[in-house]
Amino acid sequence: MLILFRRWPRVAFFALGFLTAALCGWLLTNWLEIAGMFGMKVVYDTRPAWLRALMAAVQWLPWVALAMLTLVRINRGRVVRPLAFAAGAAFVYVLVVGSLFLGPVIEDYWHRREFEPVAWRHKERGNVMWPARLAMVDDLLARHPLRGLSRDSVEQLLGPRDSTDYFQEWDLVYWLGPERGFLRIDSEWLVLNLGLDGRVTDYRIVRD
Repeated sequence: MLILFRRWPRVAFFALGFLTAALCGWLLTNWLEIAGMFGMKVVYDTRPAWLRALMAAVQWLPWVALAMLTLVRINRGRVVRPLAFAAGAAFVYVLVVGSLFLGPVIEDYWHRREFEPVAWRHKERGNVMWPARLAMVDDLLARHPLRGLSRDSVEQLLGPRDSTDYFQEWDLVYWLGPERGFLRIDSEWLVLNLGLDGRVTDYRIVRD
């Protein structure tokens, strides 16, 4: 370990900052489970004073360490690299924020699959959060243009409309699954409108 600090000090201090911030974040996130491992039965609002103080100390530990490294840098010169440590600690927060924005996009892409009429009509739900319809709808819309299809053609492809009180202004409604994104509270639906000739004039994915 000392060899790493001597040969590649920037890399070593970056890794040290990253590990310090990541460990502190893990402790703050999992403090309830950790307390349970020691036989403590506490909830957030009734934490003892010493536990609140300990969690506050853990929260500020990376930046206290940074301040100490900065003092050592002032006194001893280039033996330490506080900027590399700070970059490593900050990178943890960059990863967390990035995962909030990019995570849902990656998860959506990962679960996509080819459209299969049988699986669609049977509303297969092998994965509760990613049922077949939700995973296949993008491929459906890319490979099977719905505009201009007759009602019979649509129902032959997708089955009869789902029974729901939502979206009464649309002629055909199909439940897809939990909405995609960071907060998956609502549901996504494929809705279609028919013209006077009984053919699809508009369709879109909506949320309830």
